Amino acid sequence: MQLSHYMTPQSIVVPLAGTTKDQVLKELVEELARRKNIPDAGRLLASIKDREDSASTFLPMGVAVPHARVAVVDEMTMITGVAPAGVQDDPKQSPLTARIFCLFLSPTAEKEFGKHLKLLARIAAVFSDPKLVDDIAVLTTPHDIFARIQKRERQIDKE
Repeated sequence: MQLSHYMTPQSIVVPLAGTTKDQVLKELVEELARRKNIPDAGRLLASIKDREDSASTFLPMGVAVPHARVAVVDEMTMITGVAPAGVQDDPKQSPLTARIFCLFLSPTAEKEFGKHLKLLARIAAVFSDPKLVDDIAVLTTPHDIFARIQKRERQIDKE
């Protein structure tokens, strides 16, 4: 599974306008709903927040992977955002900060759950190199960010 199957330069938002976790989640969900013509961004955001409330999706390497399984999508869909200065998780519960957000929605059908897990694993593998987050955080165009992620994926595939 490749991130480029779910990510394109057109699905990358840089820089994110939000400076808090809630602002970023809202920004990304609304942008994904608009770009993919998915109805009821408010309900999508509630699904993302419900998942986030059960366990934070912020990872130690500076990446957050907010995700939810929802009935309104027939296939996995993803949007990526870059917050160069970083956005803190819940300061009362976690010291983690993310500069890259890979938000995705997947269908609720059980047969799709394996793909959902594989995408989570692929994101973790791609961003396992902490230098990648630093490299991406200074890039200013979706095309450059996409190219850098593709380069990392090619490195992983050679290993």
